[in-house]
Amino acid sequence: MNIFTRVKEFIMNLFKISAEKEFNVDIISSDLMEMAQIEWQNIIKGRPYWMSKNVRTINFAKFLCYYTSKKTCLDLNVTISGSDRADYINQCIGAMIQKSIRDKVEDACGAGGIIFKPSGTYNPAGAIDYVMPGSFAVTEKNSNGDILGVIFIDRQIKGDDYYTRLEYQHFTSSISDDGEGVGRTYTIENKAFRSKGSDSLGRSIALADVPEWKNIPESVTISNVEKPLFGYFKMPYNNTIDYTSPEGVAVFANCIEELRNLDVAWSRKDDEVDDSQHITFIDESALMKRDKNTGDKERLELPRFVKGLRMGVEASNTVNEHVPTLLTEQRVADINSILSMISTKAGFSQGQFVLDRKTGITTATEIESDDSETVETITDMRNALKSAIKDLVYALDKYCDVFFNMPSGYINALDESVADEDVFYFKDLLASFEQDRTRAYQLMMNGVYSKRKYLKEYEGFNDKEIDEMFAECDEENAGEDKGGLYGEE
Repeated sequence: MNIFTRVKEFIMNLFKISAEKEFNVDIISSDLMEMAQIEWQNIIKGRPYWMSKNVRTINFAKFLCYYTSKKTCLDLNVTISGSDRADYINQCIGAMIQKSIRDKVEDACGAGGIIFKPSGTYNPAGAIDYVMPGSFAVTEKNSNGDILGVIFIDRQIKGDDYYTRLEYQHFTSSISDDGEGVGRTYTIENKAFRSKGSDSLGRSIALADVPEWKNIPESVTISNVEKPLFGYFKMPYNNTIDYTSPEGVAVFANCIEELRNLDVAWSRKDDEVDDSQHITFIDESALMKRDKNTGDKERLELPRFVKGLRMGVEASNTVNEHVPTLLTEQRVADINSILSMISTKAGFSQGQFVLDRKTGITTATEIESDDSETVETITDMRNALKSAIKDLVYALDKYCDVFFNMPSGYINALDESVADEDVFYFKDLLASFEQDRTRAYQLMMNGVYSKRKYLKEYEGFNDKEIDEMFAECDEENAGEDKGGLYGEE
């Protein structure tokens, strides 16, 4: 554990102790999980514990998070409808999908999860907060592993002052462990603090002392709440680090040793390439020349690929050639073997990631119908994301009641009889470009798909070219209407 990890763990422990004291509650966040989360963040930031003078990192863990996020969010669209309130919530979710969802899902892949919560701001563009592990502490859960109580940590630095806001969300009425029933009371408490250092909360201050927090109430009580007013997007992997923790694990948590092996293998390959320079060794005595005027000996200036050698050259040979051997095939085979194990242990089909021998870059192979494990993992990710977004929609609905005084109305995403397919759209993982083009062409011929959209998406024409094509077609059609190509009778 490096000094950065120790300092962060020390600060988090101070926050936990202070938060427990302020709200008179026990925090159940796991120390094991906090240490693992710090390790995961160090890895995806390019600071893994195995880095050394001879071992660099290609940061494949970050690529794994990026790839998983890209496939999970492929063509994602969410449609919330049914009322004016639903239209407002649809704007909030739409802003999240357009601006942030890919990045936030990628962040969650590297941290084990992320919380989506209403910010209390009416503007749809800023209506949602994204809270990463390390900025919240769990206070309550049920036997299913659902988080029921959380303290959120929001910190701002202004000059030499550190401002911290603690937001405690929890149920205040008794609930059954299975989470059934309605009529439960939910409370949101806010407290603000100011300190001169980053290692403590400092003294209590009014929320209004910080302009960004002046409109946040100290306490709000909401009745008839069925579930917490946030959505937790949790990675669909079993948490073997701490079975009691409700938090998720990173997508690469089960293959950290293989990531280390990959960096070692790649570093060895790079070192071999660096050391593969062709060198000519020449006896030092053959490199000396005598000045005609002074008689002094001086050494000839040598090019990069020529080295002088005082000892070691055979007496019979003044010049020796050194041509290093590159073990490229063996290195690539070793790297591909490691990549295959990473694919398997991260939940993807074996061989999902391979080293392209032609270009020397790591690429993801095209998903085909037999890539069942990849499809299953991405499907699990999408289901977890849908669940978190639905919980967020529920939270936004409650915020409309309490904070925005907006008339209630029907919301399709909260209706259990409405199929997910009517709310969420994801691109089919098994569909190829040619299949999509054939289907789009058939729909276009049937008059239910835009010709312009088809020509742009599947034939590669731009708007100007399409306009010119349409204009030519109109001219030809007009000529035919006059009785022939040249307008004859």
